[in-house]
Amino acid sequence: MNAKEHTKESNIGRVIVGRIPRGVDLITGIKEICKEYSIKCGYISMFIGSLESGRFIYAQPGKESKIGFKYSEPVDLEGPLEMLSSQGLIGLDVNGDLSVHLHMLVSDKYMRVYGGHFVEGGNIVAATGEIVIHEVENVELNRQFDEQTGFELFKVKAV
Repeated sequence: MNAKEHTKESNIGRVIVGRIPRGVDLITGIKEICKEYSIKCGYISMFIGSLESGRFIYAQPGKESKIGFKYSEPVDLEGPLEMLSSQGLIGLDVNGDLSVHLHMLVSDKYMRVYGGHFVEGGNIVAATGEIVIHEVENVELNRQFDEQTGFELFKVKAV
């Protein structure tokens, strides 16, 4: 591996601390915060709260895939769900729109834990979604198709 091909040196810019209120989709809420503060590249260091429902995908075997696994169809969980841990990246898609890559663990009313890649739509905040977003400077994260894996991945570019 050539590390410099896949990594770039960066600085942490502003830190945005806040919450996403009841009834808002998590990823839509993250995008609204980023638009309000003109954040195009960053990471979510902390995100906790509760959900009325959750929607995520997860890795599963897939022989037809280039690398032996694929992602499931979206799983919809009914709440209440407790957000136990989450982290993510914020960048831009091929159209220049905000793209959020959010991974999270949640527990249901039976204390069963589920986790995966949470996708937009269906992740509705129940009481609150408390979040910390760190802006990243001197780089761009551009989500695009990766030939080697067959997935849309963030590519890092120095600016």
